[in-house]
Amino acid sequence: MKISELGYDRAFLQLFDGNDFQLYDHQLMAIEQLRKGKNVIVSVPTAAGKTLIAYSAIYETFQRNLKSIYIVPLRSLAMEKYSELSRLRDLGLKVKMSIGDYDDTPDFIRRYDAVILTSEKADSLMHHDPSMLNDVGLMVIDEIHTIGDESRGPTLETVASVARYVNPDMRMLALSATVSNAAEMAKWLNASLIRSDFRPVPLKTGIIYRDQLYLDGKRRSGVSVNQIIKETVEDQGQVLMFVSSRKKAEDNARDLAQIFDPSLNIKIASDDSSVYDDMLNEILPRGVAFHHAGLSNDQRTFIEKEFRSRRIKVIVATPTLAAGVNLPARLVIVRDITRWGYDGISYLTNMEIKQMIGRAGRPGYDSFGVGLIYVSSPSSYEAAKEYLSTDPEPVISYLGNDAKVRFNALATISMGLARSPEDIMKFYETTFYFSQNGKNMLEEKINASLKFLESNGFIKRTPELKTTQLGKITSDLYIDPESALRLVDFFSGPSDIEHALYHISICREMIPFNIKDDFSAMEFLDDIGMIDGDIDAAKTAIVLRDWINEASYRLLYDRYGIAPGDVQARISMADWLSYSLAKLSSIYKPEVRRMLEILNLRLKEGIREDILDLVLIPGVGRVRARRLYDAGLRSIADVASATPERIRSIYGFSDTLANSVIRRARSIASKEVR
Repeated sequence: MKISELGYDRAFLQLFDGNDFQLYDHQLMAIEQLRKGKNVIVSVPTAAGKTLIAYSAIYETFQRNLKSIYIVPLRSLAMEKYSELSRLRDLGLKVKMSIGDYDDTPDFIRRYDAVILTSEKADSLMHHDPSMLNDVGLMVIDEIHTIGDESRGPTLETVASVARYVNPDMRMLALSATVSNAAEMAKWLNASLIRSDFRPVPLKTGIIYRDQLYLDGKRRSGVSVNQIIKETVEDQGQVLMFVSSRKKAEDNARDLAQIFDPSLNIKIASDDSSVYDDMLNEILPRGVAFHHAGLSNDQRTFIEKEFRSRRIKVIVATPTLAAGVNLPARLVIVRDITRWGYDGISYLTNMEIKQMIGRAGRPGYDSFGVGLIYVSSPSSYEAAKEYLSTDPEPVISYLGNDAKVRFNALATISMGLARSPEDIMKFYETTFYFSQNGKNMLEEKINASLKFLESNGFIKRTPELKTTQLGKITSDLYIDPESALRLVDFFSGPSDIEHALYHISICREMIPFNIKDDFSAMEFLDDIGMIDGDIDAAKTAIVLRDWINEASYRLLYDRYGIAPGDVQARISMADWLSYSLAKLSSIYKPEVRRMLEILNLRLKEGIREDILDLVLIPGVGRVRARRLYDAGLRSIADVASATPERIRSIYGFSDTLANSVIRRARSIASKEVR
């Protein structure tokens, strides 16, 4: 069957550039099951057409005057899906993406037909008002196998479970990579399982063992990784190579760059430049880049864009790229199959290897993809053979983690879904965790959580379970109850910025900065009168203090060895925790709320207080705001009344940007006058 035979308006074909191609068998089966009102889980390899199934389901839900929610595990995937799904606007659908502000209410969902959310955002919206799900006819859950991720998986599982608990009539479409227990997941969702090993671009897999290439049952001697990469690029192919660490990504990229000529005009330049700009600009002209979580958001986006445009030919990356961004290449090489962890060296999981190798083969460009594992020892060679011959590990639920039980116990009470311990158990009976483990230890975990929540003032028994003001605001703010207690502790001591930064830094959600300056940390604790305080939290607070005093990415890297991406990740969380601290002040110490709100803005932007107004102008970040201020333009009114020539004379402001900044400043100023 072709797409045109699905019975949709011909405009639906424009989503696929007007091509009326033949549906794959698994696509047709999934669409048929969805049309019968069934929940469906589709477990197929990467690039096997899962998006068409989602498009079809969303469009049919729209035709029934119901809304669709599209859940993804990561922000990068949310932005990617938003770009794709925005094409549905041509069919009359209103499409929205929402990935930030966990204190947002779900009212906006009623104004849209399809909404893309991260699992954390969806969970936070449900905390505010689970009735948002009543008008939703379809929930698409992308990458549902990530339920097996110990850190992010429980949130995704909670979203799916709450959705089924609140609105049993909602259809569920779960999209997954190939997993060994897909049937178990389908049983949990009461879904039809559509499973296939079909790939539009066939995948050849093999092993590079020392200087031997084993591929397609053949052995080729005297080859190297660099040689295979060079041959692929010379044949107009692109390459992804995965290594275990950031330093290896950088070193291998520099090494690979030497085998190509510097013939490309590619250069990256950031406003708040970092050392990575310099490192990348050495190799980008040769069509090579590295990619890891230490890069800033702008740097990663630049590399991904240039790779998609086929100007960058080779990316050496850490495994985070495989899970976070859809970047296919003709050749994928897994250079390292082990990594360092808390327990020393361990092998990567089969699922991780399959995620990386699954990127091989670019639809529309390649007739086949090649996925290779490089090994150098007999034991690694045997491990590589096992990776290629066995299925990925089964997905296991981590929702029974004590902290998650406590978090969800408070959430279900706050949402009005539970008024007793038995109600909380009823909710857990809808989870994948329950389907795998039954009641094993659950009652004890729930009772222990309720004891903690009651003794610390989050809930009360009247005799029904109800949240207190602290419990409700903690649930709405989407923070861990233990973190809420640490923030509340701030209000019993001095109300200054250093103490606020320290209390933000000891929260469970804040991953500490890994710096080695114990002396400065102890000095900081001594200064704030907390000699026995947490050293790691003090280190984090010191870096946050530098950030709000406008330390550049380059300075933070030079001073502490902290990469821009790590700064951005921590700042994003510090932004949220400082916002939460300001909200909690309304209960405990209203007189410091304004100070905390200013701190929140300073953390968000990385600025001193004197340029707070200037960063409100769209297009003016921390660097440009400081340049405007130093040039004598110290308010929005100053910028609004400036001439384009004056703005243009300031470093970093082009003609277009100068005119845009003035126009936006005038718009803000006119609203303030009104």
